[in-house]
Amino acid sequence: MRQAGSSPTSIWQHGWMINETTHELVLATPPRERAEGPPSIPVNRMSTGSMYAVANRRVVSHAVPMAGLLKGAPLRSPLDLSFAFASEQTIDELAFAVKMDPLAFRRRNIGDARWLGVLNAAAEAAQWRPRVAASVLSNAETVVGRGIGLGTHHVSYGAAVAEIEVNRRTGSIVAKRVWGALDAGQVINPALVENQIIGQIIQATSRILKEEVRFEPAGVTSLDWVSYPVLRFAEHPDVTAVVVQRLDQPSTGAGEEVMGATAAAIANAFFDATGVRLRQYPLTPERVLAALAATRT
Repeated sequence: MRQAGSSPTSIWQHGWMINETTHELVLATPPRERAEGPPSIPVNRMSTGSMYAVANRRVVSHAVPMAGLLKGAPLRSPLDLSFAFASEQTIDELAFAVKMDPLAFRRRNIGDARWLGVLNAAAEAAQWRPRVAASVLSNAETVVGRGIGLGTHHVSYGAAVAEIEVNRRTGSIVAKRVWGALDAGQVINPALVENQIIGQIIQATSRILKEEVRFEPAGVTSLDWVSYPVLRFAEHPDVTAVVVQRLDQPSTGAGEEVMGATAAAIANAFFDATGVRLRQYPLTPERVLAALAATRT
């Protein structure tokens, strides 16, 4: 996004699909990257004016080649968490700058009735009470925070509210409760979509708090559950899933849309709890302690 007369925002991103057919495998020829269609370079919906009504914007997306470097298709929501983690923390920072409640700020700047629908559904389920973020800070060893976020994958609408605990001594973050709302148009089987929302929230919590692929020049080094930890059963949050039914709209995707929203909500909850922003995820204890220490120097 930009102000009138300023330079455009540039984004560098990879797609999430390369075409590797049986023919290419047999002949050992390199796969081709898909250059168009849904599996090609996605664009953050915030950038297109659908999510927020921003008067002046220009976003330029640059393609980072995938072929010969990585395969993104097996990863659920390969870019959505990063989109929401960045853009929804920015929205929260704007709300904080004008001393507004994060939900009220979003309601004032929302760009579409369906985005407002999932936003309100998640907030109402969580019984959101308005206040400025990070306005109730504490010096206790364990502090609590709550955050809200929007997100999507392609065409459906997702929102989430998260409540977390942060141990300021150890740097650990525990997601206690997450409420997720999804508008996927006309939902034929609401129970199945609720199951999808629950899975998305738990997986997104794992991604935002723990999961990180590590590299060395020779290749990937995170090859087991010690070097690539995931959320355990005892660590997952209590989840409330809300299906926003739209009988007048076509059915759309319901497998990924709440993941980015969950990541953003947890990141915003961390700021609410500590008054500190984290710019990189996963939000590991090491990064939490470093960020908290930096604010004391």
